[in-house]
Amino acid sequence: MKVIAYAACIVGGVVLGYLLFSLGVVDAVDGVPGTMEEPAIAMPTYLGFMSAMMTAVTAVLAAVAIGIGIVAAFTFRGITENAERAAAAKVEKLVAEKLSDEAIKARVAEIAFATGPETEWEDETDLKETDER
Repeated sequence: MKVIAYAACIVGGVVLGYLLFSLGVVDAVDGVPGTMEEPAIAMPTYLGFMSAMMTAVTAVLAAVAIGIGIVAAFTFRGITENAERAAAAKVEKLVAEKLSDEAIKARVAEIAFATGPETEWEDETDLKETDER
């Protein structure tokens, strides 16, 4: 399979070289002058085309980058505002719930009428106890 790939690359290179030499885009050797008239496809024309295309691509990419930045700025602002609104709504809900009349009455009743385990205070001290524990 590698032999077929190498052969295809060699044949493609030969065909490309023949087309470039025959159209006058590339001369055989720098010291040997080419044709006297400008070929139909010449290297300066190709370079001018590539320069124009690269400029156009750069302008398009810059416009896309600016657009992405604007969308990101509005999206970030929207996410921030939405998070702030959600947090404020949650805080208001929790405050209303914790400070409602029922919650306050329940807390007062829990403290005033505690039904938890009663602790008995020992009035008598254990004589066997020492300060060292």
